[in-house]
Amino acid sequence: MNKLLTAEFMKIQWRLIALLILIVLIADVSLASSNWGMLSAVYEPSWPNYLMYIINLHTSFFFPLLSGTIAGLICMYEHRSGGWKQLLATPYSRSSIYSAKYAVLLCMLAIIQMLFIAAEIGSGMAAGVKGSLDWPFVMSSAVLGWVGIFPLAAIQLWFSTRFKNFGIAFSINVVCVLLNIVFSGLPSTLGMWFPFVLPFYTMMPQGTPFSPRVQEWSLYAMVGISFVFYFLLGKHMFRRKPLGA
Repeated sequence: MNKLLTAEFMKIQWRLIALLILIVLIADVSLASSNWGMLSAVYEPSWPNYLMYIINLHTSFFFPLLSGTIAGLICMYEHRSGGWKQLLATPYSRSSIYSAKYAVLLCMLAIIQMLFIAAEIGSGMAAGVKGSLDWPFVMSSAVLGWVGIFPLAAIQLWFSTRFKNFGIAFSINVVCVLLNIVFSGLPSTLGMWFPFVLPFYTMMPQGTPFSPRVQEWSLYAMVGISFVFYFLLGKHMFRRKPLGA
Protein backbone atom coordinates (compact mmCIF):
# COMPACT_ATOMS: atom_id res chain seq x y z
CA MET A 1 0.00 0.00 0.00
CA ASN A 2 2.85 2.38 0.81
CA LYS A 3 4.34 1.85 -2.65
CA LEU A 4 0.96 2.56 -4.23
CA LEU A 5 0.59 5.78 -2.25
CA THR A 6 4.11 6.85 -3.20
CA ALA A 7 3.41 6.14 -6.86
CA GLU A 8 0.14 8.11 -6.73
CA PHE A 9 1.83 11.11 -5.14
CA MET A 10 4.57 11.00 -7.77
CA LYS A 11 1.98 11.13 -10.57
CA ILE A 12 0.27 14.22 -9.18
CA GLN A 13 0.63 17.37 -11.27
CA TRP A 14 1.78 19.42 -8.31
CA ARG A 15 2.25 22.71 -10.13
CA LEU A 16 -1.21 22.63 -11.65
CA ILE A 17 -2.89 21.64 -8.38
CA ALA A 18 -0.92 24.28 -6.46
CA LEU A 19 -2.07 26.88 -8.97
CA LEU A 20 -5.70 25.77 -8.65
CA ILE A 21 -5.53 25.89 -4.85
CA LEU A 22 -3.97 29.36 -4.98
CA ILE A 23 -6.71 30.60 -7.33
CA VAL A 24 -9.44 29.20 -5.08
CA LEU A 25 -7.97 30.73 -1.92
CA ILE A 26 -7.57 34.09 -3.64
CA ALA A 27 -11.20 33.89 -4.79
CA ASP A 28 -12.33 33.00 -1.25
CA VAL A 29 -10.44 35.89 0.29
CA SER A 30 -11.22 38.43 -2.43
CA LEU A 31 -14.97 37.84 -2.41
CA ALA A 32 -15.15 37.81 1.38
CA SER A 33 -13.03 40.93 1.81
CA SER A 34 -14.70 42.92 -0.97
CA ASN A 35 -18.19 42.37 0.46
CA TRP A 36 -17.24 42.60 4.13
CA GLY A 37 -17.68 46.36 4.28
CA MET A 38 -21.27 46.07 3.10
CA LEU A 39 -22.04 43.12 5.36
CA SER A 40 -20.47 44.71 8.44
CA ALA A 41 -22.84 47.65 8.00
CA VAL A 42 -25.77 45.26 8.48
CA TYR A 43 -24.33 42.64 10.84
CA GLU A 44 -21.97 42.95 13.76
CA PRO A 45 -18.38 43.04 12.39
CA SER A 46 -17.31 40.08 14.51
CA TRP A 47 -15.26 37.00 13.79
CA PRO A 48 -18.24 34.60 13.83
CA ASN A 49 -20.01 36.66 11.16
CA TYR A 50 -16.88 36.99 9.03
CA LEU A 51 -16.16 33.28 9.30
CA MET A 52 -19.79 32.58 8.43
CA TYR A 53 -19.42 34.48 5.17
CA ILE A 54 -16.06 33.18 4.00
CA ILE A 55 -16.90 29.59 5.01
CA ASN A 56 -20.18 29.87 3.13
CA LEU A 57 -18.29 30.78 -0.05
CA HIS A 58 -15.67 28.09 0.51
CA THR A 59 -17.97 25.17 1.27
CA SER A 60 -20.81 26.00 -1.12
CA PHE A 61 -18.71 26.52 -4.24
CA PHE A 62 -14.93 26.40 -4.19
CA PHE A 63 -14.16 23.44 -1.91
CA PRO A 64 -16.45 20.89 -3.66
CA LEU A 65 -15.44 22.22 -7.08
CA LEU A 66 -11.76 21.86 -6.24
CA SER A 67 -12.33 18.38 -4.81
CA GLY A 68 -13.88 17.17 -8.07
CA THR A 69 -11.16 18.79 -10.15
CA ILE A 70 -8.39 17.15 -8.14
CA ALA A 71 -10.17 13.78 -8.32
CA GLY A 72 -10.16 14.12 -12.10
CA LEU A 73 -6.48 15.04 -12.18
CA ILE A 74 -5.60 12.05 -9.99
CA CYS A 75 -7.12 9.75 -12.62
CA MET A 76 -6.02 11.69 -15.70
CA TYR A 77 -2.67 9.88 -15.97
CA GLU A 78 -4.41 6.48 -16.29
CA HIS A 79 -6.96 7.74 -18.81
CA ARG A 80 -4.16 8.68 -21.18
CA SER A 81 -2.69 6.09 -23.57
CA GLY A 82 -3.89 2.93 -21.83
CA GLY A 83 -2.68 3.80 -18.36
CA TRP A 84 -5.48 1.87 -16.67
CA LYS A 85 -4.49 -1.32 -18.48
CA GLN A 86 -0.93 -0.98 -17.20
CA LEU A 87 -1.98 -0.14 -13.64
CA LEU A 88 -4.58 -2.89 -13.34
CA ALA A 89 -2.10 -5.45 -14.67
CA THR A 90 0.15 -4.89 -11.63
CA PRO A 91 0.09 -7.34 -8.69
CA TYR A 92 -1.91 -4.89 -6.58
CA SER A 93 -5.61 -5.55 -6.11
CA ARG A 94 -8.12 -3.18 -7.61
CA SER A 95 -9.41 -2.42 -4.12
CA SER A 96 -5.93 -1.32 -3.04
CA ILE A 97 -5.49 0.85 -6.13
CA TYR A 98 -8.86 2.55 -5.61
CA SER A 99 -8.22 3.04 -1.88
CA ALA A 100 -4.81 4.56 -2.59
CA LYS A 101 -6.31 7.08 -5.00
CA TYR A 102 -8.99 7.97 -2.48
CA ALA A 103 -6.41 8.38 0.29
CA VAL A 104 -4.37 10.73 -1.91
CA LEU A 105 -7.49 12.77 -2.66
CA LEU A 106 -8.25 13.10 1.06
CA CYS A 107 -4.67 14.17 1.74
CA MET A 108 -4.95 16.91 -0.86
CA LEU A 109 -8.25 18.08 0.64
CA ALA A 110 -6.66 18.18 4.11
CA ILE A 111 -3.88 20.40 2.75
CA ILE A 112 -6.52 22.70 1.24
CA GLN A 113 -8.26 23.00 4.60
CA MET A 114 -5.01 23.86 6.39
CA LEU A 115 -4.25 26.56 3.84
CA PHE A 116 -7.82 27.84 4.13
CA ILE A 117 -7.34 28.35 7.88
CA ALA A 118 -4.39 30.63 7.17
CA ALA A 119 -6.32 32.43 4.43
CA GLU A 120 -9.46 33.08 6.47
CA ILE A 121 -7.54 34.31 9.52
CA GLY A 122 -5.14 36.47 7.51
CA SER A 123 -7.90 38.04 5.44
CA GLY A 124 -10.02 38.67 8.53
CA MET A 125 -7.17 40.47 10.26
CA ALA A 126 -6.49 42.51 7.12
CA ALA A 127 -10.19 43.42 6.93
CA GLY A 128 -10.13 44.66 10.53
CA VAL A 129 -12.57 42.13 11.97
CA LYS A 130 -13.24 42.96 15.61
CA GLY A 131 -13.24 40.77 18.68
CA SER A 132 -11.30 37.71 19.73
CA LEU A 133 -10.86 34.73 17.47
CA ASP A 134 -12.31 31.42 18.61
CA TRP A 135 -9.35 29.19 17.81
CA PRO A 136 -11.01 25.89 18.85
CA PHE A 137 -13.87 26.64 16.45
CA VAL A 138 -11.51 27.55 13.60
CA MET A 139 -9.61 24.29 13.95
CA SER A 140 -12.65 22.08 14.51
CA SER A 141 -14.49 23.75 11.63
CA ALA A 142 -11.68 22.92 9.22
CA VAL A 143 -11.51 19.31 10.42
CA LEU A 144 -15.28 18.84 10.28
CA GLY A 145 -15.41 20.42 6.83
CA TRP A 146 -12.79 17.91 5.72
CA VAL A 147 -14.75 15.00 7.23
CA GLY A 148 -17.95 16.36 5.70
CA ILE A 149 -16.53 16.10 2.20
CA PHE A 150 -15.66 12.38 2.52
CA PRO A 151 -18.91 11.20 0.85
CA LEU A 152 -18.63 13.76 -1.94
CA ALA A 153 -14.98 12.90 -2.57
CA ALA A 154 -15.98 9.24 -2.88
CA ILE A 155 -18.59 10.13 -5.52
CA GLN A 156 -16.19 12.38 -7.41
CA LEU A 157 -13.46 9.73 -7.49
CA TRP A 158 -16.00 7.20 -8.76
CA PHE A 159 -17.01 9.55 -11.58
CA SER A 160 -13.37 10.29 -12.37
CA THR A 161 -12.52 6.60 -12.75
CA ARG A 162 -15.71 6.00 -14.72
CA PHE A 163 -15.47 8.77 -17.32
CA LYS A 164 -12.43 8.89 -19.56
CA ASN A 165 -13.31 12.41 -20.69
CA PHE A 166 -12.28 14.82 -17.93
CA GLY A 167 -14.84 17.33 -19.20
CA ILE A 168 -17.80 15.04 -18.49
CA ALA A 169 -16.94 14.52 -14.81
CA PHE A 170 -16.07 18.20 -14.45
CA SER A 171 -19.36 19.31 -16.01
CA ILE A 172 -21.36 17.08 -13.66
CA ASN A 173 -19.39 18.55 -10.78
CA VAL A 174 -20.10 22.14 -11.84
CA VAL A 175 -23.83 21.51 -12.25
CA CYS A 176 -24.06 19.91 -8.81
CA VAL A 177 -22.09 22.76 -7.22
CA LEU A 178 -24.55 25.24 -8.71
CA LEU A 179 -27.42 23.19 -7.26
CA ASN A 180 -25.90 23.87 -3.83
CA ILE A 181 -27.63 27.26 -3.99
CA VAL A 182 -30.96 25.43 -3.85
CA PHE A 183 -30.13 22.61 -1.47
CA SER A 184 -28.28 24.74 1.09
CA GLY A 185 -31.44 26.80 1.48
CA LEU A 186 -33.65 23.80 2.22
CA PRO A 187 -34.33 22.51 5.74
CA SER A 188 -31.34 20.46 6.80
CA THR A 189 -33.43 17.27 7.03
CA LEU A 190 -33.85 17.52 3.26
CA GLY A 191 -30.65 19.28 2.22
CA MET A 192 -28.30 16.79 3.86
CA TRP A 193 -29.36 14.11 1.36
CA PHE A 194 -27.44 16.05 -1.30
CA PRO A 195 -23.74 15.14 -0.75
CA PHE A 196 -22.45 18.43 -2.16
CA VAL A 197 -24.01 20.37 0.73
CA LEU A 198 -22.57 18.27 3.58
CA PRO A 199 -19.31 20.27 3.93
CA PHE A 200 -21.43 23.42 4.24
CA TYR A 201 -23.41 21.92 7.13
CA THR A 202 -20.40 20.52 8.98
CA MET A 203 -18.17 23.58 8.66
CA MET A 204 -20.52 26.54 9.16
CA PRO A 205 -20.57 28.27 12.58
CA GLN A 206 -23.81 28.17 14.56
CA GLY A 207 -25.48 31.24 16.03
CA THR A 208 -24.89 33.50 13.01
CA PRO A 209 -27.56 34.98 10.71
CA PHE A 210 -27.24 32.35 7.98
CA SER A 211 -26.21 29.33 10.03
CA PRO A 212 -27.88 26.09 8.96
CA ARG A 213 -30.09 24.64 11.68
CA VAL A 214 -28.93 21.05 11.92
CA GLN A 215 -29.20 18.19 14.35
CA GLU A 216 -25.63 17.02 14.83
CA TRP A 217 -26.44 13.37 15.42
CA SER A 218 -28.44 13.08 12.20
CA LEU A 219 -25.88 15.12 10.23
CA TYR A 220 -22.88 13.01 11.20
CA ALA A 221 -24.89 9.81 10.82
CA MET A 222 -25.65 10.92 7.27
CA VAL A 223 -21.97 11.74 6.65
CA GLY A 224 -20.84 8.34 7.95
CA ILE A 225 -23.48 6.25 6.21
CA SER A 226 -23.23 8.05 2.88
CA PHE A 227 -19.43 7.88 2.95
CA VAL A 228 -19.47 4.11 3.45
CA PHE A 229 -22.14 3.68 0.78
CA TYR A 230 -20.51 5.81 -1.93
CA PHE A 231 -16.99 4.57 -1.22
CA LEU A 232 -17.99 0.90 -1.37
CA LEU A 233 -20.14 1.54 -4.44
CA GLY A 234 -17.27 3.27 -6.22
CA LYS A 235 -14.86 0.50 -5.25
CA HIS A 236 -17.32 -2.15 -6.46
CA MET A 237 -17.73 -0.42 -9.82
CA PHE A 238 -13.96 -0.05 -10.10
CA ARG A 239 -13.50 -3.80 -9.57
CA ARG A 240 -15.79 -4.37 -12.56
CA LYS A 241 -13.92 -1.89 -14.73
CA PRO A 242 -12.82 -3.46 -18.06
CA LEU A 243 -9.06 -3.89 -18.21
CA GLY A 244 -8.62 -1.68 -21.24
CA ALA A 245 -11.05 1.07 -20.22
